[in-house]
Amino acid sequence: MAQRKARKSASSKKKKATSRRAAPKRKVARRPAPKAAPAANKRVTELEAENRRLRDEVSRLRAELGDRPAAEESMPPDEIPPPEF
Repeated sequence: MAQRKARKSASSKKKKATSRRAAPKRKVARRPAPKAAPAANKRVTELEAENRRLRDEVSRLRAELGDRPAAEESMPPDEIPPPEF
């Protein structure tokens, strides 16, 4: 006797989800970087000049601070009174 396979009822079968294949990713064409506008170039130049001036001023002030004589009557740190509020 041949064995019969048990059939499942149509309602008990799980429906197979229709799966779609992922679409291939598109390669984005690289665009050249937009050239900076003349106004932006001018601003960059101004900021660089200001930066140079500030660096010069800082170095000048540091040299001036180093040239000052140390205070002779300075108190040791442990003898300095606490600030009053």
